[in-house]
Amino acid sequence: MARPSEDDREAVDRAFAELVSGYHLTADRPEPAQGSGSTPHPESVGPPPVGNPVAPDSTWADQHPLFRFEEPAPEQWAPPRERPDFEPYAPEPLPPLARPEAPALLGWIGVGFACLVVLTTAFGLRLPPWMGWLAVGAFIAGFGVLLSRIPRHRPPDAGDGAVL
Repeated sequence: MARPSEDDREAVDRAFAELVSGYHLTADRPEPAQGSGSTPHPESVGPPPVGNPVAPDSTWADQHPLFRFEEPAPEQWAPPRERPDFEPYAPEPLPPLARPEAPALLGWIGVGFACLVVLTTAFGLRLPPWMGWLAVGAFIAGFGVLLSRIPRHRPPDAGDGAVL
């Protein structure tokens, strides 16, 4: 494809300037007259004027709900502690964690060992092949033990999770 000459670029720039100069005028077209019963012909709706367009009317922003500023009620300005309906949220303390049982602890150790072997080899440390097979076996065994420890049924008072 050949590069356009300077004359073509000027023509393109002029055409672009014409398009952009009237862009704001095409955003909100007036509604057609309700009583006339006729629609304007495409020939009568010409292109936007070229040259110095009239500045757009900016009073529409005063009536638009997104741009209106309404003063909040005076009771909303009060800090939360001064309002009578404010009760600070204080969560109840968490129960202490139970000690893990031996099978669960061994399962986590197997999975952790496998992750440690993968990380050491990722950083370039060469390990003997039997260490890799030991890591694969430890991961499979540990993951199996952890899956076997998952409860099959939830207690009835467990809830569905989200509580406000």
